[in-house]
Parts: sequence; C-alpha cells; structure tokens
Amino acid sequence: MDRNHLHDMVSVRQIMKSLRSLVAQDISTQDRLDRIVTLLAQRLRMDVCSCYITRPGGILELYATCGLDAKAVHETFLRIGEGLIGEIALQRRPLAVEDAWQHTSFVYKPETKEKAFKSLAGVPIIRSNRVLGVLAVQTKQKQSFSAELIELLETVGMVLAEMLGEQQLKTPTAKAVSTGGRQRIEGTGLIDGFALGKSVIHKRTESAVQVLAKDTVTETQKLRQALNRVEREVNKMLTRSRISGDQADIFETYLMFIKDKGWIAKMVKAIESGLTADAAVQKVRDEISARMALMTDPYIRERIHDFNDLASRLMRHLRRQTKSGDVIRLPKNTILVAQNLGPAELLDYDRTKIKGIILEEGSQTMHMVIVARSLNIPLICGIKNVCRIIAEGDSIALDATRGYVYLNPSDETLDELSNRAQHQKKLHARYAQMKELPAVTKDGISVSLNINAGLSQDLMVAEGTFFDGIGLYRTELPFMLADDLPDVKNQTTTYHKAILQARGKPIVFRTLDIGSDKVLPYFQRHVEENPAMGWRSIRMTLDRRALLRNQLRAFIRAAADRELRIMFPMIANVEEFLEAKKTLMMEVEREKRRGGKLPVSIKVGTMIEVPSLIFQLERLLREVDFISIGTNDLAQFLYATDRGNPLIWNRYDPLSPPLLKALKYICDACQQAGVPCSVCGEMAGRSLEAVALVGLGFRSLSMNPAALGAVKAAIRTMDQAQLEAYLTKQLQTSSHSLRETLKTYAQDHGILI
Repeated sequence: MDRNHLHDMVSVRQIMKSLRSLVAQDISTQDRLDRIVTLLAQRLRMDVCSCYITRPGGILELYATCGLDAKAVHETFLRIGEGLIGEIALQRRPLAVEDAWQHTSFVYKPETKEKAFKSLAGVPIIRSNRVLGVLAVQTKQKQSFSAELIELLETVGMVLAEMLGEQQLKTPTAKAVSTGGRQRIEGTGLIDGFALGKSVIHKRTESAVQVLAKDTVTETQKLRQALNRVEREVNKMLTRSRISGDQADIFETYLMFIKDKGWIAKMVKAIESGLTADAAVQKVRDEISARMALMTDPYIRERIHDFNDLASRLMRHLRRQTKSGDVIRLPKNTILVAQNLGPAELLDYDRTKIKGIILEEGSQTMHMVIVARSLNIPLICGIKNVCRIIAEGDSIALDATRGYVYLNPSDETLDELSNRAQHQKKLHARYAQMKELPAVTKDGISVSLNINAGLSQDLMVAEGTFFDGIGLYRTELPFMLADDLPDVKNQTTTYHKAILQARGKPIVFRTLDIGSDKVLPYFQRHVEENPAMGWRSIRMTLDRRALLRNQLRAFIRAAADRELRIMFPMIANVEEFLEAKKTLMMEVEREKRRGGKLPVSIKVGTMIEVPSLIFQLERLLREVDFISIGTNDLAQFLYATDRGNPLIWNRYDPLSPPLLKALKYICDACQQAGVPCSVCGEMAGRSLEAVALVGLGFRSLSMNPAALGAVKAAIRTMDQAQLEAYLTKQLQTSSHSLRETLKTYAQDHGILI
C-alpha cells in the first residue's frame, strides 16, 4: 500500500482484523490507544499517528502518539477550535492539508517536536453526537491524502469512539427522580392546546453493540434485509395511521430515503471497510448529523430528527429489537417526553393514548410537529434537559398555548386550564371557518399570504392549506445534504419539481444563502471572526461565479415556458445587485444561443437584510421587480444583536419603534415606486407582528405553513386604516417595545391574536 492510496483492500481488512484483536484484549485504555496509533502509523506508512481525547471544558489532550515526542503525551493541550486538531473537533468533519504550517488555523506546540512534519490529515471521533476526540496522521513530505485514507481513518475513529464511549459509560447516567413537588416550567408552545396525564420518557437507539465485522458479505445481506423490513414497517404504519394524505407525504420521503442509492452505498462501503451493518448505519448517521448540527438555521437543523429517526429504526431492525409494524403500548393519558422525536417514532406509539408532547428540541416546520398537529396533540418544545427535569410517571398539566408545563399541578391550576381550554376550542373553530376565505381586512384590504419552503416535501405538506404562492424557496438545502456539488442537471430537476408542485402559483427562488453557519461539506471552511457578517451568501457566489452561474442556468431551464422569479440575498449595495443581475442576463443569452426554451418572463428581486441598502432605495427600486424583507437578519444587524446568542436574543423586540420605522420607510418607498414588497422573516408568521406589518402598509407576507390559519384570522378581524392611524402615533414614542400596547389594542378591537 503506497502513502497516497489504499488500493490493497486485503491490507485494510488486515488492519481491521488487528484492531478487532486489540479491542478484545484485556488491557488498559492507554495501552490499547498506544498500540492502535503504532499499528496505524506502521501499516499506513505514516510518520506520525496521534490520538487526542476531549476533556471537560472543551480541552483536547494528546493521549497517545507514534511519531511525536512521547514526553508530550498528557502534556499537550488544545482548546476545541484551536489549531488544526481543534478545528477538526469544532467542525466535526475530516480535514486534510498538504502544508499544515501554511494553514491559517495551524498552531505549533513546541513540546511535540513536530517541526519536521508538513502534511496532516485528521478525523473527529464522534459517538452519539458528542466529539470524544480526534485521530490524526502526519508526514514529513508534503502530500495529498486520498479519500480512501480518510474513509479508513473515519472507520478507525468509530472503533475508538465505541471503545472510549464504553469507558465513559461505566459511570451511570443521572436520571430524573420524581420528587412530588410542584413546579412550573416555561417552554415554547408549538401546537396550542391543553392536556393532563402521566409522563412517559421516550428512549432512542444510541449506538452499535458490536463494531467490527467478521464477515462483510453477511453484514451487507443483513443491511439489505433490514432496509426491506423498515420499508414494510413504514408502509404498514401509513396504512394503520389515520393521518391526512398531506401528512402521509412526509413518510413518502422516508421510503425514498430507504431506497436512496447514495445512502445505501455509503453504508455498504463502511461495511466493506470492516464494520458491522449496525456500526455502518451508525457511522453514516453520525457523519451526517455532525455536519448538520453545526447549522444554527432551525429549518436545517430540524431535518436531523427525520434522519436520526430512520437510522435508529434501521439499527433496531438490525438487532431484531422490534417486529415490523409493532405499536408501543402506553398507559392511558400519556404525556410523551423526549429530547427530540421523529415523525415515524411518534407513530410507533399508540397515539390514542398520547394527550401531549414535551420536547427539548423542535420547531413549527419540524415534520414530527406537522404530524402531531394533524393528530391534534398539544406540543411544547425548548425545555433544556427535559428528560432530567421530568421523571417517568410524573403528573403533568400542559398549557401549550402559553408554553407552560406544570409538574404535579394544583387544583387551582387545573381549574384555570380547563376554562382556558374551552376558550381555545372556540377560537380554533373560528380559524376553521376562515380556512378557505381570503385574507381581507374588515375595511377591504387584501393581503397575500405565502409560504416559505426549502425542500420539495415542504410543498407536499402544504398542499392541504390555502396560500397564494411561495414567497421564499430556500435553495441551499440540497447543496448541504449532498457530498458533492450538485451539477446543473440535478439542480434543474430539483427546481422543476418545486415549480410543478407549486401548481401554477408564483414561486420565488432565493439564490444560495451559504456561508456563516451554512457550510458546504465539500468546500474548505474559512475561519472568520464574525461569520454572520462575513464571506457568505451573494458575497461568496459572486466571488465563486461558476457556482452562481450554474444555479442561474438551472433556474432558467427549470422554468422553461413558465414565469421565473429570482431573489438575491444579503445584498449590501446596488452594485452587488447589478452584478448579480448581469450574471443572470448572461445565462439567459447563453441559453438562447444553445436553442433552449426560456421562461416566458423573468422577474428579479432582492432581499433587504443589510441596513445599508435602506439608504440606497431610490436607486435600487429603479432596478428591481420586487423586494422582500428578511426581518431576521435585518433586526440583528440593525440592533447589532446576535440572534443565536441566548444571552441577548430577547433584549430587543421586533415590535420596537426603530425597527417598525425602518420597515415602514421601506414599505412606503416601494409603494411610491410601484414595486411589490413582502416580508418573509419570522415576523410575518406571528399574529401580532403580522397585524402590525399590515398596519404599516404591507400587502404580502410569507411564513411557515403552520402559521397561516392564525395570521389569516388576525387579518380578517382587523381594520387596517384604524390600526395604521394608531401605529403612526405610537411610532413617535420612545418605548422599548410596542408589544403590550398592540396586544391591548387588539383585545379592545376584537382582533384575534
């Protein structure tokens, strides 16, 4: 086997066989790690092989090495994020560099005496979404590292993860113990409603029982048989569960994923490297989950739950821990408690017994939440360490309308919740009556209600709701889920499918909004002090023009003989917009020359997210066909407030006079110029904020599908002219927020919020 390639699979199997022998030996963790790094250095012909272990406080300790100075072991420490090793741990993905010393993240530790070494490759050691350490190799000569070598290091890393994990598991995990005391816990209500019952803690398959395979052929057969069983189980689940056809479409994506050749190929490749089928599923699951866990965008992060649900289900079938289609029985009046939950996991339970759900993680567009909503199950999320706070069998009262969980509630609390439940029931009945009615205010102002989407299944799920169009279609999701850059053909297929699913309704495609926390796995990450305001979005795609041109080319082909609407994000000055638009026109001309069919019309717009663009509106409005305001970024940039920082994210309210003034200024300027303007940030999907936006003059809002009912009800019960006059006066005040003032106004004027 040469240093750059792993052609000899027999040698790979020999390495795995030797590892299996080492893991089985009754020796200390230190001895085992010492022998493993020595084995790898010798067999892979590397000058260095080292293993770093994560310590409390986010510290990586050099625990074993072959090639660095032995005295540095247990004496060399790096913070997570410090140096190349720390970068691997922080990003949770492999890193390979030909010249480590020239890399911006390189940090030299003199005690290791690593001056002689040039190239480095390393992989994170991950178990149950926790980074346990880093495995790395180094060479004296500059060289590139093959994909096969990285794959082998990842496989060894998984073996180390199980070995290290087992050592850590010797300390029992703390469990919640019921005290019988009363307590009110505050979370975020996602599905309104009230429930009373006993808690049941959801448990999920965490890791493989056996890691190293003895017979790869047998393991591959086991994998394919388990995939077939999971497919039958999901089909049986769909037949058994009385969910609507729109929610059933979510499970069609499961069936597509089960048959996905790329996913299966990754697992088969892991088996061929020497892993059991169980461990192969876990390896691929952890790699994808670790990649997606870096994202702060809740829309992206929530897709992890679906994938983990499916992977855990497959692992259970590999262990024969479940019979296909079995329903997990529950006690009467169950409140299901979980860190997170997938939609299929929810339907594993006897849903007739589930009265409420409490999650640590969740969001409105999470597929499990969509399914729970179709089953009318109240749900609260956002309670940290919920499975440690709530014990099995605790008495629970759920107020998902306010987001409160009551442990061992008093009689007074139960009486109050009962009265409020009756009021909520009447309110939802009014929502239902308005479902098919247009969003028109009492004084006759029509408001266009649109949805935000990012995957084709989002449009499938939204088919049963009444909306006017897709105001924001995020295009970065397929790029982030793929291992390689999607080509023009694949992108064209994706966008064409979205256009067909829109069924003639307008759809606005936002060009790639990558960078910051949305890092593509096949692009090298650039370390930035402040990535949210760094090299991201249109800034990146204008610099990497081929990326932008390929996407624009795909848009044009996907919308042949149809209207095409394209929106550029993160524009900070008019010149950037003109440059992006020029690139689009170049692609239109290119498509003409090749004889391709063109869209019947092309409308080009931009998002206003950067405050500097507000002061260039007069010129901008002469160049655009439409404007969309991204209130999430606009608010955080306007207030210099990181919306991902829990210490300050509630310090400034979107319903503050400064932000509302900025929004009104944009709205008025667009109306005077005759340019359509919409709001597609989170503000648009909240009833009170939506009412304020309409009062400011906005006539188009775009939101998550789940918010449509409540927003429509609020709009249909408001008088736009009256509220506009009221808001005009309130905007002149120096109030920190108009939230309470607007709540009182809504209550006094019969607005449903």
